[in-house]
Amino acid sequence: MNRVLFTLATIALAASAATAGAGPAPEATEIHAQGCVQPGVENRCLVLKDIRSGKLYNIMVKEPRPAIGSGINFTGTPYDGVTACMQGAPVTVTKWERNNSLKCTQTEAPKP
Repeated sequence: MNRVLFTLATIALAASAATAGAGPAPEATEIHAQGCVQPGVENRCLVLKDIRSGKLYNIMVKEPRPAIGSGINFTGTPYDGVTACMQGAPVTVTKWERNNSLKCTQTEAPKP
């Protein structure tokens, strides 16, 4: 009798452990930011400091890439993987547009 109860308890624990991690994968959070595009310290890396939150982003943008020193608004998702760019939170940019109202230079971010 004890052996049967032990076996049933073991099966129940194994089943609950198997389903504990199951479920839908969390959705990627969409990121919206605006600021001035600056060069990263690593070659071909671009960074942008959001003028609202002050958060630094490592923006991964496909061609055409925004020019260094230009102001942009972007939408993206957190990058899932390894990157050679060591500055800022890595973001895969899905959409960007120039923001001419931001007065950017190549060395200084605009004030909010």
